[in-house]
Amino acid sequence: MATIKSYAAEDLADINTPLLYDYWYVAGLADEFTRALRERTILNRSLVLYRDENGNPIALQNRCAHRSFPLDQSTLEEGGIRCRYHGIKYNHDGKIIDVPCQDKCPRTGIKKYKTKEIGPLVWVWMGDYADADEADIPELPVHDMNKWTHVVGKYNYMEGSYILLHENLCDLSHLPFLHASTFKFPKEYTAAPIRVEQHGNQVTFYRQLEDWNMLKPFFHPKLDFGNQKVLYKSGGKYVSPATNKGYGLLIPLDESGNEQPAVGHYVNHYLTPESERSCHYFWFIARNYALDDKDYSKKQGEMVQAGFDEDVYAIKLLQAMFERDQHDYREIGIKADKPGVIMRKIVKSLAGA
Repeated sequence: MATIKSYAAEDLADINTPLLYDYWYVAGLADEFTRALRERTILNRSLVLYRDENGNPIALQNRCAHRSFPLDQSTLEEGGIRCRYHGIKYNHDGKIIDVPCQDKCPRTGIKKYKTKEIGPLVWVWMGDYADADEADIPELPVHDMNKWTHVVGKYNYMEGSYILLHENLCDLSHLPFLHASTFKFPKEYTAAPIRVEQHGNQVTFYRQLEDWNMLKPFFHPKLDFGNQKVLYKSGGKYVSPATNKGYGLLIPLDESGNEQPAVGHYVNHYLTPESERSCHYFWFIARNYALDDKDYSKKQGEMVQAGFDEDVYAIKLLQAMFERDQHDYREIGIKADKPGVIMRKIVKSLAGA
């Protein structure tokens, strides 16, 4: 277990920290990629998103090389996009293949971004195309759609820095308060000791409780372990600037106190900065129980979305406060800050490098 150090504020990432480009980010939900052109700004770069004739997800620079007309407002044709301003056509690699007013095409074109579709998501590499390695996609075990029941959340737009949301996801002590009417965690949850570990540029954190009954509202109403002792393990993992994984697991113990296979869920969060001050937010929840209960999936999805709407609202308020208020201040620290502080230290170090 890593030693948790204290850091000065200047050592921690904040809403002004430069964005990180050499990572895979979620460009959108798979069903957002269609034969219709869609614009999405990612890391201050406007992209046009669609599928080619073979169904492959495409992400191109959303700006005609001639006079900067937005290509998402243009026409998708067989083989590419034709700019609606002067008719210049680009193929799916961003190369110019037709200029109506002349015979020869300029050698220049527009930037193409590497994409990869996995389950309900489409990832995009925002660094140099040649550096894209699909092995670096932070794929998680629950992306195996055949072994889990999944509830895929809607696309969420957040008026705040992705750093603020990462810190929110690393600090589960807010659950009984910000989400009092949605997740319904008891205040006693925050008193459980939090364990924090750092491995390279990733942070793992969790609490463990010996009585899971106080968390029953968060699980299927028919989930019952009888008189068997059950541990509740709740936590998460900061994986990358694009990914944060949460989980809530029930671990039954046999008569000898040995842990049995866990029952529970993972909530996967995908953060894609639009800019330093705004963010695209995607999520899905995967569970390994009540696999065929579609009614429960619907209710679970509605509950989780309602909770995440509260997070989005809170981040909007925080962003506005940081930008508007001119008080001299220094934020205090509490025990629950540890995972978020380490995350911010990691991001600041990566941005500096």
